[in-house]
Amino acid sequence: MDRVTTLIFCAVLMVVFYLIVLGLIFADLESGIRKAKQRGEYRTSEGYKRTIDKIAKYYNMLIALSLVDCLQIACIFYCHWFYGYDILMLPWFTAIGTGYIGFVEVKSIREPADIKEKKQQDDFRRLVVQMAKDHLHPEEVLKDVMNALSENNESKSKEYEQKTENN
Repeated sequence: MDRVTTLIFCAVLMVVFYLIVLGLIFADLESGIRKAKQRGEYRTSEGYKRTIDKIAKYYNMLIALSLVDCLQIACIFYCHWFYGYDILMLPWFTAIGTGYIGFVEVKSIREPADIKEKKQQDDFRRLVVQMAKDHLHPEEVLKDVMNALSENNESKSKEYEQKTENN
C-alpha cells in the first residue's frame, strides 16, 4: 500500500473512531432513559443537556488528539518521503482516546439503575447533616429539609452547600 492510500485509510479510520464515540454516547443516552423509566423518574431536559455537554467534551478531546495524530502522521510521511523511513502510519492517539471514551461509556451503560438512587440518598444524607450542623434548633433543620424536599432541585442543595462553605 502506498503512502497516499495509507493517508486516506488513516482519515477514514479517524472518521470511524468519531462515529464509534457518537454511537457509544447515544447508547448511554438510551440506557439512561431506560434506567430512569425503571426508577420511575420523570425525564427532564437536564439529562439531555448533560448528553450535549458530554458530546462537546468528548469531541473537544478527540479533535485535540486528532490534531496530534495529524502532526505525527505528517512527520512520518515526511520521514518516508525524504529519508525513506518506513514507519507505520496510524492515528494512535485518536484510537487511545476512543478506547478511553469507550471504557467510560460501557461502564456507565453497565452500571445498575439503583447506583444513582444510592448516590442521591447519600447526597441527601450529607445535606441533612450539614443543615443540622448549621442550626441549633430542630425546627429550623426540619424547615430547611422540607424546603429542600419540596424544591427537589439539585442546584438548590448545591447552592446551600456552597453558601455554608463560604460562611
